[in-house]
Amino acid sequence: MKKISIDIPHFYCLEYKEDEKRLIVEIDFREPEIWISKSLIQRWEPPFQSVLITEQEKEEIYTNIKQFLLERYPAQAILESGREKGDSDGYNA
Repeated sequence: MKKISIDIPHFYCLEYKEDEKRLIVEIDFREPEIWISKSLIQRWEPPFQSVLITEQEKEEIYTNIKQFLLERYPAQAILESGREKGDSDGYNA
């Protein structure tokens, strides 16, 4: 079983750890709305930078990050990139 932890070390990024691997997701927490996108999940930090993140892993990481954010911020503040606030198919649970 994977050991996962998520933290916000700075107002401009989120740190995601999975076992010994770590990645930084650039999210600006200074804005009233938090824009997230699966495209922000790019690569593990050294020494794991050559380990590819599959689409399935990206989806899992993205889901974990959304859940983490929804536990800490109002749902209406969490928006998927490419969606407008209030779109019926946007992530505005």
